[in-house]
Amino acid sequence: MKIESLQYLFEIELRYAYDCEQKLVKKGLPTMIENSTSPELRNAFEQHLGETRNHVSRLERVFGIIGAEPDTEDNDIFDEMTSSTKDMIGDINASRLRDAALIVSGNKVEHYEMAIYGSLVAFAQQLGFREAANVLQQTLDEEKAADAKLTQLGETAINPSAAQERRAA
Repeated sequence: MKIESLQYLFEIELRYAYDCEQKLVKKGLPTMIENSTSPELRNAFEQHLGETRNHVSRLERVFGIIGAEPDTEDNDIFDEMTSSTKDMIGDINASRLRDAALIVSGNKVEHYEMAIYGSLVAFAQQLGFREAANVLQQTLDEEKAADAKLTQLGETAINPSAAQERRAA
């Protein structure tokens, strides 16, 4: 079906976000938690899993605000990122190197989500859905914070340890 209005584009992107968040709760983040060797990284992923459950609820609230049924739209971009992460986990033995790769995967997802939520906030504002824009902005802020936390963990702890592992090998 052709997208011929900003309202419809907004709803499609909401469905992509909803699909992404649900997949992160069900499989994505639990897999990353399970495959982390660093307690700090595992804790960051666990914290974000809790936030992501809230993101699902917020999206359901936004659907209600705009008078649409909560539904997903299969998200091929997110599915490709998930597949890439799964391949990477299988290619790297449990180590700080795998943790570094998990941070890359996490940052990719966060940047994708920041792009979606940034656009959703702008669309909601343009369409006059001020309450929806505020709800979506909360999620955007959390996605930015999660990205910053992963980057900080990588730069200060995980990446230096991964570099040391390589030198020691």
